[in-house]
Amino acid sequence: MKPLFILFFLMLQVPFAFATATAQETNDLFEQLFEKHALVMLLLDPDTGKIKAANPAASEFYGYSQQTLSQMNIASINALSPEAIAEERKLAALEDRNYFIFSHTLSDGTTKTVRVSSIPIVYHDEPTLFSIITDISDYRATQESLWHYQNRLEQMVAQQTEQIAKQKNDQLIFTSLIIVVLGAGLATMWFVLTKSRRTEYERQLERKRLDEIIRGTHVGTWEWHIPSGELVINERWAEILGYQQHELMPASFETWEKLCHSDDFARASNELDAAFSDTNPFYECEFRMLHKEGFWVWILAKGKIMEWDRDHNPIRMAGTHQDINETKRLYLQFEHMAHTDTLTGALNRVAFKQRADIVLAQARQQGAHFALLFIDLDGFKKINDTHGHDAGDSVLIETTERMGQSIRNSDTLARLGGDEFAVILEYTSHSKDAARVAKKIIACLNHPFKVNEQQQAHLSASIGIACYPEHGESVEQLLNCSDAAMYYAKKSLKGGTYAVCDPDNHATTSNNRGKQSL
Repeated sequence: MKPLFILFFLMLQVPFAFATATAQETNDLFEQLFEKHALVMLLLDPDTGKIKAANPAASEFYGYSQQTLSQMNIASINALSPEAIAEERKLAALEDRNYFIFSHTLSDGTTKTVRVSSIPIVYHDEPTLFSIITDISDYRATQESLWHYQNRLEQMVAQQTEQIAKQKNDQLIFTSLIIVVLGAGLATMWFVLTKSRRTEYERQLERKRLDEIIRGTHVGTWEWHIPSGELVINERWAEILGYQQHELMPASFETWEKLCHSDDFARASNELDAAFSDTNPFYECEFRMLHKEGFWVWILAKGKIMEWDRDHNPIRMAGTHQDINETKRLYLQFEHMAHTDTLTGALNRVAFKQRADIVLAQARQQGAHFALLFIDLDGFKKINDTHGHDAGDSVLIETTERMGQSIRNSDTLARLGGDEFAVILEYTSHSKDAARVAKKIIACLNHPFKVNEQQQAHLSASIGIACYPEHGESVEQLLNCSDAAMYYAKKSLKGGTYAVCDPDNHATTSNNRGKQSL
């Protein structure tokens, strides 16, 4: 999830959560969100730049303790000079973007390129700047490399075009001299012919050199005549999709539309429309195109309007296509790894929190209900101590599979850590419905687990149930409530059963029919 989207999401979510809360409850809820969120967050004095507060993610990123950060000024972290900071702010205003690109210094002296997204809020009755910081060092380096290459390519094309135009002007001058100076006769004609041949040779040589440079960069090129829709492509453009150039000829805008993924075409078209305006003459977009063999290839497209008519309508646009399939695959793989428990394949704590926030926002908007199950395994430590950690890992994997088969495809299962799991049951309106699922999970774990060459281990679970909105109106409240109910089931009811939380007095109700002695 990108920082600007998260910032916008938080701005939508907070008003709903704070609508009926007191000022103190508002501050408490905000501080919980601030402290627990995985994104790097800072609270700044908008006038002095002093850091009022930093969350644990900021402490981990910058390498300073939260207390140390709260005694620092953002200027001591920003590696840019005041003049450079001012220029970046002007550039952000000119490009109409609501974030800044700065260089921040970490405690070990290294610098990171970061994107800073900020909104003004009132925190403890004082104006405060709420900032989210995202590390974009690797992305920035790749973007700048591609941008420098494109600028260099455009400059080379412009220089060659200017040189050719100059050479043609020279030819016109010499031709005029032939008309005026008839006495030069054959000598002048011979001179012009010789120079013309040399100019043509040089032009062909430069064109060949430019083609070789383009082939060396291994990118596809395209030139689009917008009024007619005609599209001129090079061989590499076709090769990226598994075709030979002649197989796609004659190419047109409809050729690209037919090969572009339908989910990406509307977004790419909007980017093209934006490039037709004076405010953003450059075009850049990622989309999928259909390979000849039937699979999708991720493409990074860049372009610019090269020619306008008298009414300032675009006539000609040129650009490049780059195959980023491997880069995209690695990104999606890293994204999956960042949100998945490496042992069991279930969602991890971070992904669970993000999913719970989304389900909560949807429930508030639609007036729907959902339930949250907090699950703690009974007897897992004994399996580790008796059979070893490898056996414990295999039991955790099989436990995840069994619980996954006990819930709907629309429900969410996550491993919060150790032997703790959580389940979100969407559109579950009553605790009795959640209790039925809890009993299914307990029953599926009653069967013995095979470990270490046919040896068997026994396991059960204690489950706490919390329902929205009866037991809480925030994810934190529901987690705390279900955790308390689970603890009651484990300690007071001796485990192997479930309990439904009571947020008023922390008393719980339960059903012991699912209980199993270990």
